[in-house]
Amino acid sequence: MKEFVVIGLGNFGATVARELTRLHCRVTAVDANEARVRDLQDIVHVAIVADAAERRFLEHLEVENFDAFIVSTGVDSHASILITLHLKELRARQVIVKANSADHAKILIKVGADDAIIPEEQMASRLSHSLAQSNLLDYLPLSAEHFVAELVPPDSFVGKSLRDIQLRARFNIQVIATKHARTGDYIFAPGGDYVIRDHDLLIILGKEEDIDRLRQ
Repeated sequence: MKEFVVIGLGNFGATVARELTRLHCRVTAVDANEARVRDLQDIVHVAIVADAAERRFLEHLEVENFDAFIVSTGVDSHASILITLHLKELRARQVIVKANSADHAKILIKVGADDAIIPEEQMASRLSHSLAQSNLLDYLPLSAEHFVAELVPPDSFVGKSLRDIQLRARFNIQVIATKHARTGDYIFAPGGDYVIRDHDLLIILGKEEDIDRLRQ
């Protein structure tokens, strides 16, 4: 069973703690706010009232024993930076931090964070792409250049095999799965003989400009 520590139990941190627990992970939840800790004490494995910016507290946690730390201290950017620094010095395996801005994210990476995420920006980007592009249902950044997108296939694709439409050769795009629009069932890594049906959605991987070319 994987073990995680979630530091900071605001909306983001508390949601992560609940979801990890629901996924059968062992979660230790930490916050200086007693009420927030109390809200999760019957859900997570361990709930602790503490100031995680205090290095001595982190030392007592034996951070090397956990798979990852998720740090979400809200508007207190200084606290998240300090906690990240302490955790990496104490040899935490993985530290993922919620950043408040692009500059904050850069600083977190500089002090050792394995990943610094800005949920609001990521969700705003996904929503904007979905709204602006009529046949694009979801859009997930995978790196600075590459995205995973859920796409309604053009009518001209229906009844043709993946080999026939040659997405990789024509658009430099890989189909990594198909999804049944009504049941939600997935077929992962479909072969070239797979024939696209009228109820299929395509889960594709590619660069933003290549995805845009496919949609035109």
